[in-house]
Amino acid sequence: MPELFFPVLAQSASVPLQWLDVLILVVSVVGVTAFGMWIGRKEENTSDYYLAGKTVAWWAVAGSIFGTNISSHHMVGMMGAGLKEGFAQANFEFGAIFGLLMLCYFFLPFYRRMGLFTLSEYLGRRFDDRSRLVYSITNMVFLLIQMVGTMILGALTIATLTADSQYAVSYELAVCLLAAVSAAYTFYGGLKADIFNDVVQSVLLLIGSGLLAVLAIWHPDVGGLSGLLEKQPEKFHVFFEASHEELPWSGVLSGLMVLHMYYWGTNQFIVQRTLGARSDWDARMGTITAGFFKLLIPFLCIVPGMAAGYILAIDPATESDTAFAGLTRTLLPAGYGLVGLVMAGLVAGILSTIDSMMNSTATLFTFDIYKKYIRPEASEMRLIWVGRGAMMLMVGTAIWLSLHFGQTKGGIFNRMADYNAYLVPGVIVAYVAGILQPLVTRTAALACILAGPFLSIAFDQLALHGFDHKLQAFHRAALATVACYAVLIAVSRLTQDERDPAREQYTWKRFKTERQSEAHTLRPWWQNDKLWAGVLVACTLGMCWFFA
Repeated sequence: MPELFFPVLAQSASVPLQWLDVLILVVSVVGVTAFGMWIGRKEENTSDYYLAGKTVAWWAVAGSIFGTNISSHHMVGMMGAGLKEGFAQANFEFGAIFGLLMLCYFFLPFYRRMGLFTLSEYLGRRFDDRSRLVYSITNMVFLLIQMVGTMILGALTIATLTADSQYAVSYELAVCLLAAVSAAYTFYGGLKADIFNDVVQSVLLLIGSGLLAVLAIWHPDVGGLSGLLEKQPEKFHVFFEASHEELPWSGVLSGLMVLHMYYWGTNQFIVQRTLGARSDWDARMGTITAGFFKLLIPFLCIVPGMAAGYILAIDPATESDTAFAGLTRTLLPAGYGLVGLVMAGLVAGILSTIDSMMNSTATLFTFDIYKKYIRPEASEMRLIWVGRGAMMLMVGTAIWLSLHFGQTKGGIFNRMADYNAYLVPGVIVAYVAGILQPLVTRTAALACILAGPFLSIAFDQLALHGFDHKLQAFHRAALATVACYAVLIAVSRLTQDERDPAREQYTWKRFKTERQSEAHTLRPWWQNDKLWAGVLVACTLGMCWFFA
């Protein structure tokens, strides 16, 4: 990066937003909204609205998974975590590869063979409707936490970037605008609108975050990746000591992996993208391709956050989540449209996440609560409108919580993971053990899912009051997972009279002997999904080794 370019940027530091930036941002947002409404204009039944008619190609699956996952909690929150914690934050991305491959080759064959709309349907068929209902409620709470965190970080950043200009947007207005835009096309277009908008938004996200990353890493005060390695060798490690408050290696390799397995394998708003794929191969290949994009995130978000410490005068402990806005205002000259381009990428990431959460919440409520318990004979169009109503309720709740918790300072990304870790252990144990072990019974699965949050809280309190120690979230998740499994096995042994061979057909051993493979399609070697899965694993392990 030529050094002569940076004095120009420095002279423009903190220049307020200009009309060209606003024009680029508005055109991108309006264009995305209109495109989503146009794509979803013919959604006439539940398969169309909730599963995109099962016509989605692999590249759209990849773009949608990536766009759905990457949002303000990555572009803003992870950049702040990079400033505060260092490169070890990349464990969220490296571990995600494990979760994606678990989805590809462990969970997905079950889901697609069974023709599911919601992942809770698996629990309903393997166990009973009690576990199905509790999972749906748990996952909707999980999605609400994710949505609120996304809206808080996004709105705070938009308010900061537009401050001191005639186009200033308050935090409160930013929250409402983000919710309204994403609700507009999701309300009408369903999953198909979400998926194809996610692809467009992923491109905007990569362009905006890539531009900011290059300018931050190759800033004269940083000196590129090699300069940063020399300045912060102690922070360029994948694994921190076991006593680290946020990212202990022992928690990363245990509890964080539990969270990854839940997020990528049993989380409605991620997996729903693969359920809409036109074939099993498209679902697998799209998932693997999304994994390659995930490996870019450490260099698009985390490393620029580390560089921000040499460019901005901010306190990592309390102001880490302002790093994205600070770099944007400091490095990008207003008036050339570059600030607008980066903001378009940020907004695209936010919208692609919020729209997916809204659609998944609507799906869970419609099929697991309304159709199951309120009106089983409801027509296709009624189910679509019920889903739309559930969407609006979710959006309203998220807006209220975002406004209430909008003054949260610093470290929101890791705080979201902390909150979610209370919900995850019981659910993932019930799924995995239910697939692998026929002896697991209906009552045991329900007890396991319900026990998760209570055991998590119990471990927290025991550590605090019994040992005067604050238990790290990933350690807590690991302990709760082991305890949930113990509960599952104990209750299963006591209720063996509940075992049902018809329900046990949804276990791995029987599935492997009874499954019907899709029609064989002869593909060239370079379309072999297992080959690319191997390359993905090799790239991940290579990066872990290099930064160990």
